[in-house]
Amino acid sequence: MHKYANPKPGRKGAAAVGRRQAVAELIAREAVGSQEELGRLLRAQGFTATQATVSRDLKSLGIGKRAPGGGPYVYATPTPGREVLDDRRLRLEIEAFVQEVKLVGNLALVRTPPGNANGVARAVDLFNWPEVAGTIAGDDTILVVTRSAAQAARFRQRLSGLAGRSLV
Repeated sequence: MHKYANPKPGRKGAAAVGRRQAVAELIAREAVGSQEELGRLLRAQGFTATQATVSRDLKSLGIGKRAPGGGPYVYATPTPGREVLDDRRLRLEIEAFVQEVKLVGNLALVRTPPGNANGVARAVDLFNWPEVAGTIAGDDTILVVTRSAAQAARFRQRLSGLAGRSLV
């Protein structure tokens, strides 16, 4: 999720989703040894991050400390970052950022706010729905390839259900 993403007002969970995604990405790419250091890195990316918030995020993501190669202890995910993101986070991506879905034959064009297409496409990919053959994400648009026009309609129904509104 892009740090300048503007979730809809009243979607407190959307901010937590973006922050937790940033935590997982930071831990995956940098050796972070303390909650204080992680909080500084998150604040540098524009997130609100108190020590209590960082602690809750680490617990939610299943992140703990390890000493790789006998070195100093650093935070590490138990599995690759994409696997520790829970079903609720994936649902929040769709709920908060999917604006509309247009069908063209067996293709679905999904619109999101600028900077959010990758997160939504990743959520769609991780749901592993049988009708989805693949996704391609740009900045604010996702091309979803399904196997037939009927499956494209089924895909839009699934997204509408998760978003809690009609996506026509």
